[in-house]
Amino acid sequence: MTSSILLTGASRGLGRAIALELARAGAHLTLNARSAQALAQVKAEVESLGGQAVVLAGDVSQPDVVERLVAAAVLAFGRVDAVINNAAVLEPLARIADSDPVAWQRNLAINVLGPYLMIQAALPYLRKAQPGRVINVSSGAAVRAMVGWSAYCSSKAALNMLTQVLAREEPGIVALAVRPGVVDTAMQAVLRRAGREAMESQVYQRFIDYHRQGQLLPAEVPARALAALALKAPLRWSGRFISWDDPEVQALIETPAA
Repeated sequence: MTSSILLTGASRGLGRAIALELARAGAHLTLNARSAQALAQVKAEVESLGGQAVVLAGDVSQPDVVERLVAAAVLAFGRVDAVINNAAVLEPLARIADSDPVAWQRNLAINVLGPYLMIQAALPYLRKAQPGRVINVSSGAAVRAMVGWSAYCSSKAALNMLTQVLAREEPGIVALAVRPGVVDTAMQAVLRRAGREAMESQVYQRFIDYHRQGQLLPAEVPARALAALALKAPLRWSGRFISWDDPEVQALIETPAA
């Protein structure tokens, strides 16, 4: 049976790469991002690969947007089998003493409240899937304190705990938090542009060197892992914080879908 997957942050970078990987696998996609124009481009790319997609632009921290997104998936494809919560922001990059409380609140609204709203709205449909899956795109920053990253570190730590609670509350759903690695995306560009003043100099330089030396992961590499998890992650993994390059995840990529 063709899977119906709802993906946020789908207009560029890792989200776009996940969408294209899922299209190649034959999934039906409901795609969200804030840019309608960029979403339309991704939809065209999905369809060029023979996939089907519906799109809805909007901010995932707004309950009405989330409700319309889930409704669009059900109207188009009859169900929701998986949710990939990929939409996120890095900023504000500032030490706590210098940070803007409004920007800090905005980070948590997108990075934590958005996934919570998406999970809650999709739960009635995920419970009917066998099994339903929630893939929360997390970060190594969830478990490693970074100077200047208080909002991002806190939001990703909260996302990991949300994943664990969901796994306990919904034993029929696979809930995973996934570390995608250091990926060559717009978020890295933000870090290089805005991180110098807030971050420790040696850490900032390390990210600059990743870029200069071509060490950032192409988005397509972790996208394969995230797509495989959304399609095939087993129930026994639920509640885990797992890395894209974990040997079990890499083996799953090659495992045929049930």
